[in-house]
Amino acid sequence: MQGDMDRETRLIEEFGLRSITGQELGIDHYFARRGIIFACRGYEELMEALQSGNFYTLTGIMPSSERIHLGTMAVVEAVKCFSDRTKQTILLVADLESLATREVSLEEARRIAFEFHIPTYLALGIDPEKCVFYFQSENKDIHKIAADASREITLQEFRAVYGLLEPSRIISSLYQIGDILFPQLVRPMIGVIPVGLDQDPHIRLCRDYVRRSKFFQFKQAVGVYIRDVPSLKGEGKMSKSEPHAAIFLPEDDYKELKRKIYKAFSGGANTLEEQRKYGADLEKDVPYKILQFILKDDSELQRIAESYSSGQMISGEIKEYLYQRLVELMQDLKAKIEQYRETVKRKEIRIISSARELAECLA
Repeated sequence: MQGDMDRETRLIEEFGLRSITGQELGIDHYFARRGIIFACRGYEELMEALQSGNFYTLTGIMPSSERIHLGTMAVVEAVKCFSDRTKQTILLVADLESLATREVSLEEARRIAFEFHIPTYLALGIDPEKCVFYFQSENKDIHKIAADASREITLQEFRAVYGLLEPSRIISSLYQIGDILFPQLVRPMIGVIPVGLDQDPHIRLCRDYVRRSKFFQFKQAVGVYIRDVPSLKGEGKMSKSEPHAAIFLPEDDYKELKRKIYKAFSGGANTLEEQRKYGADLEKDVPYKILQFILKDDSELQRIAESYSSGQMISGEIKEYLYQRLVELMQDLKAKIEQYRETVKRKEIRIISSARELAECLA
């Protein structure tokens, strides 16, 4: 992953972030141990939060389609890293943002969230007993923060973050600030927000607003950054805008899944003889990189790394190995999604619509 790490080092320096290690986090999770969580904005606040336990963890659900990809799964896993130590885990359904930027109606967003996204997030390991959900369109309190933020952020700042000043992008960013800080309408707590590095401008804008707000006494939001799940083509990150280069969850068409994996960019040599002699380049090999995100057994991952880099294992074998692990993941996930659909239908999750209701959860 040296090439990725070099890029990350440049971006960390350019953005003014702080590298973090699993040892500093003190979290026994494979994302922390493997450096998948690798940087943050707000190091001092993050250390204070982890030491005191007085913080919340928050992430958003974009209900624009009935599937997610491995990159979204990685964000969910990062949220789980902090869920045992946080005061509250909050999952917001960004239905207003989806309406503004994805042209998805509020009714359709609600259907997708209840039938797919919320059951999927629970199936991926979010504990329904330890988290609350809300819809942007139903939570009037986030608008109070968004309105105040609109007074404090200039058009020049919006332009620096987003380029084109489209009204939909501006209003979405204000809702994001409202979401990130909403739990603090109950009481001031540091917010820990796990995201990809490309989301740092949103965190930076939010932190700038916190420093300026005259009407609210918010504590800071901390951006905790995870490495990108790579695109199957070997360039950039996995994205649903490039479906041929992404792995979606769950996947019913295993033939298509296998085709994608076998076409994934390889770090193997050009010939079998060279691969046996020189081994694979793990820094370039996409199947190996994906295994770092989904294979939780450290010793098994180390065994594969040693075998593949030494030439004992060849590219076809690691692709088949990845395929088998993903099929297992899909089968397990589909069963759990059906289980949690019933949980949602029985209304056995906590859905709030105000700071008052959140206060009852935190009491």
